[in-house]
Amino acid sequence: MGLRLLEARDFAGAVDQFDSALKLGLGDMAGIYLCRATALTGLGQWEAAEASVNAALEIEPYLAAAYNERGNIRRLQRQREAAISDYTTAIHIEPDYATAYFNRALVYEAGRQKAEAEADLTRALRLDPNLLAAYEARGRVRAAQFKFDQAIGDLSYYLRSGGGKQFDNHSETQGYLLILRIQRLLWRLISRAGRRQ
Repeated sequence: MGLRLLEARDFAGAVDQFDSALKLGLGDMAGIYLCRATALTGLGQWEAAEASVNAALEIEPYLAAAYNERGNIRRLQRQREAAISDYTTAIHIEPDYATAYFNRALVYEAGRQKAEAEADLTRALRLDPNLLAAYEARGRVRAAQFKFDQAIGDLSYYLRSGGGKQFDNHSETQGYLLILRIQRLLWRLISRAGRRQ
């Protein structure tokens, strides 16, 4: 029941259900604490969410998903170094954890560490080619590095695959793609003019 409420984004209801499950002490306790942390994050209750993740880690110290979730909590609070540390720990525990690479890339992107963000997004996509949001993020990161052809390729693929509709940013991404195509054209014209002089 708690998971259904979590999926429906009824975070308060989900927390109540997870609290009831914890009182009963039945099932995967670390998993329940982790789901509870996700619901608390949805409510913006950062300290309680982090405490719930820490409780999960006391039960299962090598739970990669818990480090990923704590990284999310810290990323949302703009605690960059702590978030990177948590995502890196999740990756050390589970080297094929595509979502942790994606999340760490978002922190790198926010900190203007474009090369690191691009590397993590590329790794995430090798591990999970269906992670559509990573194409959109890599397109942004590549555009910021003036890699217009690659950025346009990523964003075009993202739109063709339905990512824009799935994440409700289709027209925004289309507009950005148009701007990139114009920037690419201007970049080429400026480069040609510079070579002629």
